[in-house]
Amino acid sequence: MKEKSVSPKHRPHKIKLKDILILQAVFIIYSMSSVGSKLASQALDSFESIFTLRFILPALMVVMILGIYAIIWQQIIKRFDISIAYANKATTLLWSLVWGLLLFNETITLPKVLGIAIVFSGVIIMNSEAIS
Repeated sequence: MKEKSVSPKHRPHKIKLKDILILQAVFIIYSMSSVGSKLASQALDSFESIFTLRFILPALMVVMILGIYAIIWQQIIKRFDISIAYANKATTLLWSLVWGLLLFNETITLPKVLGIAIVFSGVIIMNSEAIS
């Protein structure tokens, strides 16, 4: 049987550990939007509170962070297979947990740690084939 050839354009390329670290930096930026969202939600006591600086500043922070993230994401996604890029996006769970602990004094529980460990094991499995 004749083997199907894959064009170079569609061949998955090997990525470097440096690329994965850059991708994680992008997701750290993305996860900061959850900080702005939490701050904005804490300011909402009533409908009128959407007109206060306590709400407006964090809401603008979210828009700014997501805008920056979108621009960087468009450049980053060129380096990765889509399945690898989106599998790594799951690591935002870890960064959100870190922000919750550091900025909002939220607790880290065993189920949260186990859940993140499961997610990270999946990310490692997805990346293992792609890393050179």
